[in-house]
Amino acid sequence: MTFSSKFRAFLLGAATCFAVFSTGGSATLAASGDSNHVAATDRLVDAISGKLEASGLSVIVGLGRIGETRHFREFGAFRDDSLAPEETLVDLGSNTKAATAAVVLKHVENRTLRLDDTLDTLLDGVPEDKKSITLRQLLTHRAGLPDAVGSDEERIGREDYLARVFRTPLLNRPGTSYAYSNVGYALLAAILERKTGEAFEPLMAKTLFPDAEIPAIGYETTYREDASAISGRVWLTLYRKLPIHRASWGGPTVGWNLLGNGGAVATPPDAMTFYEDLVGGRIVDPALWQGGFTHGGEVPTPKSYGFGVVRLQSSDGTIVYTHSGANIVFSVDWRYDPNSGLNIFIAGLGDEAGDAMDIVMDQVSAIQLR
Repeated sequence: MTFSSKFRAFLLGAATCFAVFSTGGSATLAASGDSNHVAATDRLVDAISGKLEASGLSVIVGLGRIGETRHFREFGAFRDDSLAPEETLVDLGSNTKAATAAVVLKHVENRTLRLDDTLDTLLDGVPEDKKSITLRQLLTHRAGLPDAVGSDEERIGREDYLARVFRTPLLNRPGTSYAYSNVGYALLAAILERKTGEAFEPLMAKTLFPDAEIPAIGYETTYREDASAISGRVWLTLYRKLPIHRASWGGPTVGWNLLGNGGAVATPPDAMTFYEDLVGGRIVDPALWQGGFTHGGEVPTPKSYGFGVVRLQSSDGTIVYTHSGANIVFSVDWRYDPNSGLNIFIAGLGDEAGDAMDIVMDQVSAIQLR
């Protein structure tokens, strides 16, 4: 069994949680600057805290509207360490893909890459069946590639990884259908390395966080064992409590089954800031980022995977951006409503981030934030 699939996001099956952000019903969110914001948000945080306390889930929750005070709470096993929730490094899982996509888009914006560039012009030794795959198709999971070609914990280098991918059959013809693929995002990391001559992680740091001494999102450069979330006792960890590098990476460094598609770390505040900057157009041009949902000219569907982020649109036109990922050890779930500015990030043990998000969204729906 491979574990790259452990980062498979809920993606196009997430619509069941979407209705709570609809402008109809009781989930009315106040516009920025409303004098009742603080009280309304406090009521929401209190309600969420009570429900999560009773649930027994082990999660960290970050919640706030853009431009306003954020609230962070931890529950369950996360209270067993000496770390504040704002200081805990969590495994971003498949939400790593948004950072990888942002690096690619910066190069597109700078015209060193094009979304229609094909794989045979970007990498050496590409076999005939994969030559026509484009950057756009890799970013939007429409390249026909499989989900994984090995375990996340495997110690495998770039060239061996590429050789394995190139000899693995496609699931379908490139560009014809959606098939979630961690492989596609690892190929994006390899393309960036070949294009720039730099290793992926320092390139990501330089591109997204040029002024930071320690990148807000990263692998070894961001990671500190003494700040790491600790796993529960599950069979993948041989029923031991382990930090991220041992539980998710399988060692002190990250192999190519994981690089670029999952396993990066960040604190909840840094993850929230990154997403706010991404959707707010402070990393790449908003029009370029939004173009991921049209797949090169199509009308966006109600549920669409763009460039590292999922876009959900309800029947009344309300839009939410989202992504999640889970493995046997850790999970994350993120929601952002651009209409209200509500930004929610949850990290958990096992698959508990998704369960916690359901509870949070129930409270958002139940409490009127006017």
